[in-house]
Amino acid sequence: MAKPAVATSSRLFGTVLFLLLCTSTCALYADEAGINDFVIRTAGHGQVGVRYASLIEHSTPKSDDEGDNNNIDSSGVWVTSQSNEFPGAVSDGNLADTTGGGGEVTSNFEPIIGKINTSNDEESSCSIAGRNVTSGEVLWRVNACSSSGSSIANTKHGEFTPRHVTLASSTYSKVVYSMDNTGVFRGWNSNDGMLQLDMDLFQQINDVDETEKYQFPHDLPRLLDTSHPRIIGTVVVAEEGGDDESLVLLDTKTGQPIPSSPSSKEEKPFIALSAKSLLAKAKVSKKKYDTARIVDVMFVKGDDTNNDSSNKKHQGHLAVLVAWSSLNQEIAAPKNTQVTKSISSFSSMAWIDVKLKEVIQTSEPPEASAPKSEDYDDWSTTLIKSISYSHEVVKGAPFNVDGIGSTPLLLSSLRKVVGENNNNNSLSVLAIAASTSQLLLVTNINAVSGNGGGVGRSYEIDMLHPYWRIIDTISVPQVEDGNTVTTLTIAGVDDRYPTSRRIESLFVLSVDRSEGGEPLHRVYGSEKKSDEEIMHNAVVLCPTFESTGLVVTAMEDGGDVVAMPYAFNDGQTAWSLKTFDGDSSIVPSTRGGTSSIGRNDRAHLLECSPESMTVAFTTTGGMTTAFQFEASSSGTTKATKLWTSEEALGSVSAAVFLDETHAMVTPSDSQEAAVNADYEEEKALRNLQFSSRIQMQLESLKEGIFGGGLLSSLKSMAIMSDEKKAERDIAFGFAKVAVLLSENMHRVVALDTMKRNVIWSMNLHSGASWHKIVHGGQFISLNDPHGNGGVNDHEMLAMSHIEGASSSSVEWKCVDGLSGRVFSRDTSPVKASISQIVPLRTSSHQPHLHDSSGCRQVALLVHSDNTVSVIPDTARSRAIVDEAVAAGKNGLFVHSIDKHTGEFRSQIVSRKAGSNSFDLVTVGTTVFDPSQEKIVNVAYPRRGEVMQSPSTVLGDESLLLKYLNPHLVVVVTEATPTFFSEMKPDAGEESTNGFYNSLSTGSSTQQMRKPLGAAKPGEGPPNVANTAAPSLFVSLVDSVSGQILHRVSHSHVDSADELFEATNVPVVVSENWVIYTFFNQRTRRTDVGVLTLHEGMIDKNGITAFSAPEQEMTFSSLESAKPIILSRTFGLAKAVSALGVTSTKAGISSKQFMFATGNDQVISLDRRFLDPRRPNGDLKESEKMEGLMKYAPMLPIIPFLTPSHVHEVSSVQSISSSSAHVESQSLVLAYGGPDVFFSRVSPSKGFDLLPDDFNRGLLTVVVVGLLVALNVIQRMNKKKMVTSFWS
Repeated sequence: MAKPAVATSSRLFGTVLFLLLCTSTCALYADEAGINDFVIRTAGHGQVGVRYASLIEHSTPKSDDEGDNNNIDSSGVWVTSQSNEFPGAVSDGNLADTTGGGGEVTSNFEPIIGKINTSNDEESSCSIAGRNVTSGEVLWRVNACSSSGSSIANTKHGEFTPRHVTLASSTYSKVVYSMDNTGVFRGWNSNDGMLQLDMDLFQQINDVDETEKYQFPHDLPRLLDTSHPRIIGTVVVAEEGGDDESLVLLDTKTGQPIPSSPSSKEEKPFIALSAKSLLAKAKVSKKKYDTARIVDVMFVKGDDTNNDSSNKKHQGHLAVLVAWSSLNQEIAAPKNTQVTKSISSFSSMAWIDVKLKEVIQTSEPPEASAPKSEDYDDWSTTLIKSISYSHEVVKGAPFNVDGIGSTPLLLSSLRKVVGENNNNNSLSVLAIAASTSQLLLVTNINAVSGNGGGVGRSYEIDMLHPYWRIIDTISVPQVEDGNTVTTLTIAGVDDRYPTSRRIESLFVLSVDRSEGGEPLHRVYGSEKKSDEEIMHNAVVLCPTFESTGLVVTAMEDGGDVVAMPYAFNDGQTAWSLKTFDGDSSIVPSTRGGTSSIGRNDRAHLLECSPESMTVAFTTTGGMTTAFQFEASSSGTTKATKLWTSEEALGSVSAAVFLDETHAMVTPSDSQEAAVNADYEEEKALRNLQFSSRIQMQLESLKEGIFGGGLLSSLKSMAIMSDEKKAERDIAFGFAKVAVLLSENMHRVVALDTMKRNVIWSMNLHSGASWHKIVHGGQFISLNDPHGNGGVNDHEMLAMSHIEGASSSSVEWKCVDGLSGRVFSRDTSPVKASISQIVPLRTSSHQPHLHDSSGCRQVALLVHSDNTVSVIPDTARSRAIVDEAVAAGKNGLFVHSIDKHTGEFRSQIVSRKAGSNSFDLVTVGTTVFDPSQEKIVNVAYPRRGEVMQSPSTVLGDESLLLKYLNPHLVVVVTEATPTFFSEMKPDAGEESTNGFYNSLSTGSSTQQMRKPLGAAKPGEGPPNVANTAAPSLFVSLVDSVSGQILHRVSHSHVDSADELFEATNVPVVVSENWVIYTFFNQRTRRTDVGVLTLHEGMIDKNGITAFSAPEQEMTFSSLESAKPIILSRTFGLAKAVSALGVTSTKAGISSKQFMFATGNDQVISLDRRFLDPRRPNGDLKESEKMEGLMKYAPMLPIIPFLTPSHVHEVSSVQSISSSSAHVESQSLVLAYGGPDVFFSRVSPSKGFDLLPDDFNRGLLTVVVVGLLVALNVIQRMNKKKMVTSFWS
C-alpha cells in the first residue's frame, strides 16, 4: 500500500521541483498583456521639417505674495508648423495667374537654398503642433487646412510652398492663428490646441461686396502681426486685374473682418485699404514697376491725451508700408542658377498713416461696479452691442532714403526692427538687394509723424562674411537685447562645395550710435576675427545669460553635428568658446550626423534667463533636439540634453520586425568587432537549436539543485524583477525591433518596441528617387528558428535609387537591423528602370565573415528591358539566385507591372550558359487597358504567413478546402472618366456597351454550385438587376501564369466627376481571404469587400480509413484549376485608410482584421464578422455549431475591440503584425502618418495566459506548504508501516 503513495509523492515532488527550478519566463501574466500599447507622436511636419517656430510663454503665480514679482512658474509651448518662416512677408510669383491655370507658382518668401523636392509627396503639409518646452512631448497637433490636396510645388525648381500660414506671437499670447489658401481663418488654443474660432474669409467679404471677388495673391495667404491685440492683417487681391493688393483687418476674437464705423463713408462694410489708393495718397508713381503691394503694417499707440474717456490701449495709428513692384524677376542663385522673385526699391515705397478709433456700442452704459481696466473685454460682454473701428487715412509720405533709394531689392526679404513699446521712434528696415550681394539698411525711420524717410546704408557681401556668395535670409529673434540694440541672424550661402551650404552669423544693430558710426556690425567668433573657417549651420543668442550673453551654434565636429556654447565679450563684437560639461551632440554620426551638409538646420531659442538658456535645433528630414545650458559658480557651463525627437517616425513607409534574440554589438568598423558580431550571431542561432535548449535546461536544473538556485527560484516566483521581466519578454518574443523606412525623409530608424525608444537611425542618399529595405526571402517562414531570412535574421539591405542625367545607379548598404552597423556598402550601376525587387535568402545557414562587398541578404532586380541584376553582385549572391532557380519545380518566376501601360507581365529567370548574367523569358501577359481603367493599388499575400489548416471544418463535419496560391496578386483598378461616361447611359437611354449590359442584366448562362453553407443545395445567387455602371474593379491575377483568376466590379460613383485622381483602396491578403475597402460615393459609406478562395469541398464521409479523394500535394499555377470564389460586401460607418491582420506563431488563434479609421482609431474585427458565408436567414443547428453569425449589412465597431482605445493615431497608411513565441499574442504596428502606434493583442483571448488576478505569492505558499505536507505524510506513513511490520 505504501508504493502508490510513494510514487504519487515522487511524481508530485518532481512536478513541484520543475516549477521551482523553471525560471519566471515560463509564465506570462494576462494583466501585463496590454502594458505595451503606446503611441509615439511627432509634430507631423514630414520631410519639410520645421519652417515656422514660435514660443508662447505661460506664467502662473506660485503664491499669493504680490510683492514678489519673480515668484512665478513659467512654462512654455513651442509652436511649430511647415508654413512659411515669415508669415507676413510679401509673396513671390505671378499675380496674374492665381487661378491655377497652368502658370508657374514659385517659392513664397523662402531661402534661396534648402529647398525640398516634394514631387513625390502627395500628403498635405498642414500640421501645426505644440510641444512642451521641457519634455518635448507633443501636447497637441491640428490640421490647419480645410480641404484635402497637395502642397504647392514649383515644377521648375522643386520648391515647396505650403498651403497655409501660421502666426503665434507675444501680441496674441493665448491663441495660435492659421489661414489656409482657401481663406479659412482659424484660431487654436495654445495650451491644448482646441479650436476657438473658424471663419471663411472669402465667404464673408465676397458676400458683402458683390462688385468684386477676392482671392489671395498667388493663392498664398499672409498673416500680418500688427502689434495690436485685437487686429490681424491679411492681404487679398481682386480676381480681375490682380495688380492691386488690399489690406483687410481681422478681429482676433471673432475672426470676422473688422467692420467700418457706421458713421464712416466707406463703400465697403469692412476695412479694406487698397495699395494703389494708398500709393496715390503718397504721390508715389509706378516708374518701372506695375503691381501695387501691401508690404507691412504696424500699430502705434495713440498720443491723444485730451480724450480721457477713450480706450487708449486700442486706439492709435496704423503705419502701413506699401510699394510698387515688378514680378517674376530672375535673380542669381547658387551654382549659377536662377530663381524668380518680386523686385522693388525704397523710392517706390510709401508710409501711410491710418488713424484708428475704436467704437464700442453698448446696450446701456457700463455699471459703476464693472471693472474699468484698459481692456474693454473685462467688461460684462452682455453690455457690448457691437465693436467697430473708424479709420482715416491721415497722410502718406514717400519712403525717401538717400544713397540706396533706387537700389533694387527683394521685396520678400524686407524685415523691420521696432524700438521700445512699438513707439515708432527707432524703427529700422533691412533688405537684401536684388543682386543678392548687398545688404540694405535704413535707420531712424519715423513712419507716422515724420516724413517717412530714413538714413540708408549698404553693406557688400565681403564685409559680412568672406565665404558667402549669396545672402540668403534675415531673421529678427523674438528676444531682443535691450531697447536700442538688437541682435540679428543673417544667413548666407557658400556654394564652393558640391552641395551648397547655408552659414549663419550674428550681427548687432544699434540705432543710437554717434554720428558717423556704423549701426550694424558682425559678431566674430574670436577677438582676432578669425572664425571664417568655422562654418555654423545655425546660430542663436541668449542676450541675458550671465549678463553678457551666450551664443550657441550648430556645427560639424568629427562627423557629429554638435552644439557649441560661446560667451559674448563686453563690447558685443566677438564671442569666445566657453568651457562646458555634458552631452552636446545634436545629431550623432551613428544617427546621420555625417550627412548633415546640405540640410536646412535651424536653431530656436526656447528660454532665456541670466541663469539658463534652452535652445532647440531642427534639421530638415532629421532630428529635433533640445538642450539646456546652465551657469555654474565654477565658471563652466553645464549642457544637458533635454529631449530628442526623431521626425522620420512621422512619415514611415515600410516596416520590418526583428527579434532581439541576443545582445546588440556596439557599432564599429574594425575587423575585430565584425568577427565578434558574427560570433555572437552564430552563438545565438546555435542556442536556438533543440539540443542546445535541452543542454541549457539540464545546466539550469544542476544549478538549481547544487548551486543554490532553489532559493532564488522561489524568490523569482513570488517577485518579478525588472531584469526577469526583460528576460521573459525576450523568451516570449515580445522584445522586437521595428526597422522603419521613411522614404520621404531618406532615413531608416530602428524602434525598440519594449523600451519605446529609437536605438539607431541612418541617413540614406538624399537625392534618391526611392528607397527600399529588403529582408528575408520569397518563401521563407518569418518564424524560421534558424534565422534564415526570418525575424531572427538581422541582416538586411537598404537600397536607394539615384537617377543621373545619363545613367542611374543603386546605392546599397548591408545593415545589421539590431545595431545599425553597416557591414558593407557599394553602388551598382543600372541600365534600365527597376520594375520589381525580389528578396532572396539562402535556405541553409552559412556562417562567414563579411567582406567589403558582400551581404547575406540578396536582392534580385527585374528591369523594364527584360534583364535582371543581382545586389550585391558577387559570386555568392549569384549562387543564391541559382539555388532559388533550382528550388522551384519550373524555375524562379518573377513579374513586373507597368501602371502607365497597364501591362502585367509574368517572367521566368534562367542563367545564361557560360555567363554570370541571367535571362528573363516572358510566360504570360495581362493588360489592363489604360484608356479604360487605371491601376490604383497592388497587393500581395503576406510573406511567410503560418497557416494552421488547409481546410475549414463546416458545421456538418464536411471540409471546405482553401485555395492557397502563393503567387496570387490583387490588382485594384478604377474606370477612367472617359470610359465610365461611355459605359453609363444617360437617363432613359439604353447603353450600347456590351460590358455594361452584361453586368446590368444580372443573368448568367452557366452557374457553378457553391459549397455547403454558402447557399441551399441547388439555390443560385439572386437575380437582381444592377442598374449602376461599374467603376471599381478588383482582379485576382496569378503572377506565374499571368492569367486573371477572378474579377469583381463595384459601382462606387454616380458620375465621372466623382472619380478621384488617387482613390484609396486598402487591400490585405491572408491565407485564402482577400479583404479590401473603398468609399462608396453612391451610399456615402465605406464598403468592405470580402473574397474567399476555395478549391472545393469534401463530404463528411469523403475521407475514411479506407478511402480518400485524390489530392495534389503541390500547387501549380500552370496546372491547377481556378478557385471557387465566395464574396460579400459589408458596410462600415467610418472611413478606412489602412488594413492589417494579426499574425500568431502557429496560426491557431483566430484571425483579427485591423482597420485604421478616419476618426484616428485602430479597430479590430474577428474574421467571423467578415465571413461571406454568413446566412441571411435564421441560423441552422450546423451553422451554430460552426460559429457562423447571421448576416448584417453593417459591421459593428466594438469599443473593447479597439486596440488604440484612448490613443489617437492619425492618418495611418499601413498596419504590420508579427507573432510572439506564445500562440495567443500578436504584435501590431500602425504607421504611415504622424503617429506610430504599437500594441500587443490577443485574437483568441489569453488561452495560454494566467488569469489577471492570479496570486503568485499565494501559489508559492501553497506549493511549498504542499511539499512540506507531503514530506511529513511520507515520513508518518513510513513510520506507521515499520511499526505495523514489527507488531
